[in-house]
Amino acid sequence: MGKDIFPAAHERLKRAVAAIEPGTPAQPFIDALTELVQAQADTAGFVVLHRWAEILERHFPPQLPDPNHTTS
Repeated sequence: MGKDIFPAAHERLKRAVAAIEPGTPAQPFIDALTELVQAQADTAGFVVLHRWAEILERHFPPQLPDPNHTTS
């Protein structure tokens, strides 16, 4: 059943994303969801965990310490 309805749902997602004003605070979430759904569309099975991690790391990178930041 999922394979039957996924393509149409994916198209609706793409249309909805195209209608959103760029630069919205939700942009990282929109971009990550769009990329995850596209990754699912590109596979016949499930998106493997390491691929999920790659996508999420790209859109939500870990906060690295700022070497120029001081507490004083």
